[in-house]
Amino acid sequence: MNDYSRETFLDLNTFRGLGEDPKYHPPVLTDRPREWPLDKWADAPRDLGFADFSRYQWRGLRMLKDPDTQAAYHDLLCELRPRTIVELGVYGGGSLVWFRDMARLMGIDCQVIGIDKDLSRCQIPSSERENISLYEADCSVLETFEPLRDAAHPLIFIDDAHSNTFNIIKWTIDHLLEQGDYFIIEDMIPYWYRYCPKLLTEYLASFQDVLTMDMMYANASSQLDRGVFRRSTTKE
Repeated sequence: MNDYSRETFLDLNTFRGLGEDPKYHPPVLTDRPREWPLDKWADAPRDLGFADFSRYQWRGLRMLKDPDTQAAYHDLLCELRPRTIVELGVYGGGSLVWFRDMARLMGIDCQVIGIDKDLSRCQIPSSERENISLYEADCSVLETFEPLRDAAHPLIFIDDAHSNTFNIIKWTIDHLLEQGDYFIIEDMIPYWYRYCPKLLTEYLASFQDVLTMDMMYANASSQLDRGVFRRSTTKE
C-alpha cells in the first residue's frame, strides 16, 4: 500500500482562485457563447446555468439534492442495501428523512446519521426521527467522529459539509470504511478541479490502493461529478 497517510491534507475548500495555480481560472460557458448577438436577443437563455435548489423538498423539508442525484442515490440504495448512511451537513434535515423513507420503502434496516457542528437549523420534528440520529461534530476535530466506529455495514458516508474533506477520508479509511462501503463527495469536485487541480489530483491518487471511483454513479449527476468512491480493499 502506498503512503496516503501524510500528516494533514490542506483543505481544498480554502482555494478560490489563489493558491497553487498562478492565476484565476474563470468559468467556461459550454452551452452558450459569452457574447450573445443582439439580433437574437429574444432567443438568449434566461438562466445562469445554476441548479435551482429552492424548489426541491421532501415532505415539506428543503432537500439540497436535485432529481438526478436523488435517482442515483435511489439506485445505489437498491444495489448496496446499506445498514448505515452518514451525511455530513444536516441543514434542515430533508435528505436525512428522504434517505430513511427510501430505505423503509425498500425494506432495508438502515440507520441514518446526520452530523453537523450546528444542529440548530435542523427542522425534523421529534415524531419523525425514528431511525435517524443527529450528532454534533466538528470536521476540523476528527476525534468528534469517534461515535461512528460502531456503525453497521454496508455503509455510505456522504460529505456535504465541504470542510477538511480529505483528512476525513483518511479517518474513515483508518477507522470506519470496510470493503464495499462508499465515501461520496457532493458538489465540490468541479470547483476544486477548477481552482486547485494539481492538489486535487495528488490527493485522490494518494488513496489509489484503498479507494476506486464507481463509474456507475460518478457521472450520474452534476452534484456527484467524479466524487463517488468505493472502498476496494479490506482494512489491515
